[in-house]
Amino acid sequence: MEVVTGASDVQLRVWALRPPPRTSTNSKELQLTLPPPADSVLVNDTPDTLDNDEAAIYMGSIHRQTNERVSLVQFHPSGKLLGVLAHGSKQVEIYSVRSVEESQKRRKRRLRRRREKKESTSTSANTTEGKQKKKKGILDDESDDEKGLEENVVDEETKDDDVPVDSIKATDEFEFVGILTGSQKIKSFTFSTGLLERGTVARVVLALTTNALEIHTVSLYPTQGTTGMKRLTTLDMYGHPTGIRSISLSSDETMACTISKGAMKVWNVANRSCIRSLPLLSEENSSSRKRREVYGLCCAFLPGNAHVVIGFKEGNLQIVDFPSGDVVFDDPEAHAGAIWSLDVRNDGQALVTGSADHDVKFWDIVLEDSNSEINNGKPSLFLSRVMKMNDDVVAVKYSYSYEPSKRLVAVSTLDSTVKVFFDDSLKFFLSLYGHKLPALAIDCSDDDSLIATAGADKSIKLWGLDFGDTHRTLYGHTDSITDLVFVRRTHNFFTSSKDKTIRYWDGDRFEQILLLSGHKAEVTTLALSKTGAFLLSAGMDRQVRVWERTKDIVFIEEEKERELEKLFDKVDGSQGESSLQRRIGISNNIDDEQDEINPSSTFEPQSEAAVRRSVLSIAGGDRIAEALELADQEIKDNLGKTSANQLSNRNSLLLGLDPPKYVLWVLRTIKSAELEQSLLTLPMSHTERLMHYLVVLLRRGLGVEICSNAAIFLIKVHQNQIVSNRSLGAPLRELRMLIKSRITQDRDMIGYNLAALRAIARISHERKPVTLIEEQNSNNIW
Repeated sequence: MEVVTGASDVQLRVWALRPPPRTSTNSKELQLTLPPPADSVLVNDTPDTLDNDEAAIYMGSIHRQTNERVSLVQFHPSGKLLGVLAHGSKQVEIYSVRSVEESQKRRKRRLRRRREKKESTSTSANTTEGKQKKKKGILDDESDDEKGLEENVVDEETKDDDVPVDSIKATDEFEFVGILTGSQKIKSFTFSTGLLERGTVARVVLALTTNALEIHTVSLYPTQGTTGMKRLTTLDMYGHPTGIRSISLSSDETMACTISKGAMKVWNVANRSCIRSLPLLSEENSSSRKRREVYGLCCAFLPGNAHVVIGFKEGNLQIVDFPSGDVVFDDPEAHAGAIWSLDVRNDGQALVTGSADHDVKFWDIVLEDSNSEINNGKPSLFLSRVMKMNDDVVAVKYSYSYEPSKRLVAVSTLDSTVKVFFDDSLKFFLSLYGHKLPALAIDCSDDDSLIATAGADKSIKLWGLDFGDTHRTLYGHTDSITDLVFVRRTHNFFTSSKDKTIRYWDGDRFEQILLLSGHKAEVTTLALSKTGAFLLSAGMDRQVRVWERTKDIVFIEEEKERELEKLFDKVDGSQGESSLQRRIGISNNIDDEQDEINPSSTFEPQSEAAVRRSVLSIAGGDRIAEALELADQEIKDNLGKTSANQLSNRNSLLLGLDPPKYVLWVLRTIKSAELEQSLLTLPMSHTERLMHYLVVLLRRGLGVEICSNAAIFLIKVHQNQIVSNRSLGAPLRELRMLIKSRITQDRDMIGYNLAALRAIARISHERKPVTLIEEQNSNNIW
């Protein structure tokens, strides 16, 4: 039994475990001599004389064919083959393991060659010495060649190995067969059990980094002129090798097509199985037949559901007949830049493409007809119109109107604007601007009353197609929004984002309905059925997820509370460990002999205020922020008023109070248990304004207790930001003096009143007549 190890060098080292004596099958019973320990000088001893404490004996090393470090070494279950995989390589080195008889013959042949080489070297050296003896002078020294002749006769196989010459070596037992090459980088491999063809052929399964499996055969005894390696099949039908960039549904909603880098797959939606898997290839140029792999970015089914049109990053535009796997149309010069978006018109007679070359191109779809000389009975595209834009085109979308005069085309460009044109005349209609970053997704409602845009600024904007007015801006995603699709016959829509979530929105009430989580990476594309019964989503995690509509009733308020609780749990969980490490300072300097804690270590309190936020605290923070904004607006409105009559007209929203008193009233309406958590939700700008109103209230002596508590808590929480802000230096100094003086005044007033109450109680007790029933030594309540 042998153990083979590999490292970052080019050697495989072999160790023999439990060295039993191996005897040959011939009549002479030649015994296999195993290498002794390094400290032994005996060479021809039998294994019985070896040290029994040796668990493994070094047998030598094998020179590998590659220079990368070894990541996996595995034997065939029969023990006749050895595979070695290098890190990040496409090749697996295959070695065959000789039997005991073959290893013994190999050892004898090696020893015989070594003996013959030594004899031939000695004979040639003697001949050379006789020829040069006459020319040698009396005073000449012995040459280096003559002095070290015996030392230079060294066996090449034992040059690097400290193994006795006449014992079995690793090179005697292992023989290099060949290199097994995969189509992509190999992540792992394994041998199948058993051998084929009378024990001469083995199967090897390679797991590639492209999410595919390859099965190869390896011949133990390859014929002359062959390598003995052959690939049988590749299992890559299920799953994309890279992230999915686009997904499209057929018109009958039975098939879905997904596109990624170099791969196209057609799926059966009903049973979730892959129908067809095709590589995406294109000719390098019109004069060359050599094809290269291309990167698909967008796709759509053509009428008939037998062909798919695909736009590529290289600017190609193809039509693929997926039942046969043929490319029926390929225009390598359709665009000079990447085709980021395409959309088929609802009548199925034309499509539009948008590219990074600033062009929006309109193509007519010519389907099968009687004139087969033009398109040979296959669909093709003819360029009809070109519209030049000022920047890269990110997304294009047709409206759903069937009337040519009312059909619109929306184009989103890299300058963060969305322009709407009439389809028949390409006349400019509307310009929708408001996004801070480019709008990556566009869709229209089927009644053509709304258009929704979403982009890299994490916002969703709803526009009216009548005048281009903004109905509402929605926020919810925490990263760029990649796709948007409306539900037919409604104003509800789905959005996908790089934050790995999908959200369902109500376009009439402007609120979120559902949050769908499940993807492990960014979601790049969506496809929705016409009835809204199911939704397909795909992303960079190479998954296609199917979401089905159920009959369960959704309560929006419960969904909001559930999302807030998840958000709070996530924030609390991420801050909990750091908070404990920061607030709890336990010294690790413990004397092992005395079990005493180092007195120089400082201990901080091991308890802190509860930081779990609730819906009430969020609502309280919103009320405080709204009160601050109303107070600031009231102050701005009163700046130009001078007369007493004008100033006497108080704002009804402030309940007839002046701004500082209204802020104090809002603070008092919040429960004391929720006040601190409500203050934590305020942004820094609102905190600075609140500090200003607290100073004004303390100047007037109003709400000393609640104002002091709020001011001290805000200073503790935002100490670093407040100290670094120079504009708050003077208010802080004034706030310190006011808090100290007002608290001192209240303390003196409370002490004075308490002493007066004690005096009144004493006088009342003295004037009260004493009865016999009353106890003389009654306790004083003060």
